[in-house]
Amino acid sequence: MELTERRRDPRYLCLGQVKLIRLPGIVWTGRILDLSLGGCLIEIRSLVYVSRGSVVELTVQTRGTALRMLGKVTFGGRLPSGRIGISFTRLSSGGQRQLTELIAEMEAPVVRNRMSLLQRQRGSKRATDL
Repeated sequence: MELTERRRDPRYLCLGQVKLIRLPGIVWTGRILDLSLGGCLIEIRSLVYVSRGSVVELTVQTRGTALRMLGKVTFGGRLPSGRIGISFTRLSSGGQRQLTELIAEMEAPVVRNRMSLLQRQRGSKRATDL
């Protein structure tokens, strides 16, 4: 069985703290595992139940940046892992700019690593052509 990628935006490993508020005011804390322009994956350290489609507010703190945004739960439930997928639904223009800058900062090492790998592959191919 082949899984189909449904995400519009690439996700990047992102380690930081998160505060999740299920509206109207139930609060949990945890950590963020990955981040994209459209959403994130978080892990809550305690047993939590949020159903798919629940509206949440979250504050993400990572790399010296704090972002506050609204989202909806794309997957969750009574998961033993405590992992919850969130799709962002509302972000201010300043928040969108901060998120874009943060993603660009996380993307830079990935691009450098890919370029380095391509250069090494080209170098080894030239060496075998000799």
